[in-house]
Amino acid sequence: MEEKLLIRAARVVDPQGPHHGATVDVRIHGGEIVEVGSDLAEQGEPIWQSEGACISPGWVDAQAHFRDPGEEVKEGLEAGCAAGQIGGFTDVAVLPSTTPPLDHKAEIHYLKRRAEGQPIDLHPIGALSSKLAGKNLAELNDLRQAGAVGFSDDGPIEHPELLRRGLEYAADFGVAVWSLPHETRLNPDAVMHEGVTSTQLGLMGSPAIAETMRLHRDLEIARYTDGRLHIALLTTAEGVNMVRAAKSEGLRVTCATSAHHLLFCDTDLNGFNGTLRNRSPFRSQTDRDALRQGVLDGTIDAIVSDHRPEDLEHHDVEFMLAPEGLAGIETAFAVAWAGLGEAGLDALVAALTDGPRRVLGLDSVHVEAGAQARLTWFRLDGPLPRGASRGVNVPDYAGITGTPLKGGALGTVRAGRVMLRPADR
Repeated sequence: MEEKLLIRAARVVDPQGPHHGATVDVRIHGGEIVEVGSDLAEQGEPIWQSEGACISPGWVDAQAHFRDPGEEVKEGLEAGCAAGQIGGFTDVAVLPSTTPPLDHKAEIHYLKRRAEGQPIDLHPIGALSSKLAGKNLAELNDLRQAGAVGFSDDGPIEHPELLRRGLEYAADFGVAVWSLPHETRLNPDAVMHEGVTSTQLGLMGSPAIAETMRLHRDLEIARYTDGRLHIALLTTAEGVNMVRAAKSEGLRVTCATSAHHLLFCDTDLNGFNGTLRNRSPFRSQTDRDALRQGVLDGTIDAIVSDHRPEDLEHHDVEFMLAPEGLAGIETAFAVAWAGLGEAGLDALVAALTDGPRRVLGLDSVHVEAGAQARLTWFRLDGPLPRGASRGVNVPDYAGITGTPLKGGALGTVRAGRVMLRPADR
């Protein structure tokens, strides 16, 4: 049976689309947007309507971890997919650092088969190196043929020859190699950003040059190979400047930052807040402001959740033992919205739609008649969506920032799949 839906009086946020900024009705029939206009006549279909709601192309999370296979006790594919939909995402790219890693076509087939019928479309990122060991390339062609959207070791690439060969091979498949720019041998025991706060807390800090040193190397290799390089997570002001210059030069480079890097900085770790301990650390206010500007001017292509859920046993420990990363796929929109503010809505949606689609090589989607119905229906106010993820490592946003966060998805629609009704609030 073909599904039908009429979305009433929604403000379109689709910076590259024909109806951007207009308040319209959207009629969906059989996985396709069949009509966009004002005061459309009802045809007996279900109706979604909420005063002040917005609609955009479906949001894409280009970097998340569902801990599946291997650590399902922390999340699992089903819980992760449900959490992604609650967060407003129609598409999620999952990282390869599982157990076993996604370094063989069988693992890619396994995830894609299990994801059938889930409330999001899952896009596996294949391992760059065999067993994620950082030595020999994985079977990249097999991984790509199985459905991998890119190649990553979910961490710094220590050996420059591995990055070089990866970029050369991946260029034949039309996908990117993902690199996390971080010089691990510079203050290897660091647990946060190096600065005044780390000194006051008596903690080893990672200086900003740990990112920029490695980023310079990676950009040089990308320049030499003319390959597609994706910087998985930027944290520094100088890093933003370097990527901006590389793009101006014509290098085939894209980059992302996390929603939480747009909100938090190193001072938020005062009191030894272990939930904010991150491998790519929250840096200074100056760095955070530069990341915000990078999103606003389009230098940063994608905002990711970098969702890394933990169970209580692993999370409820002292700061020095706390695992790196946080659970944030359900709240990523609200977190980024709080960081960017009202003036940043268009840039925020672009970094959740067109930008990550370019990174992953997915077709563009817009709110227009004749297009596939892949949409996110959302509000800029209201309580945070929450409830599906098993991850307990969720920051106390109001306690840290002093202001409760707000905003998030009301529902999602995906072409050719079951249309999801708004979750109860």
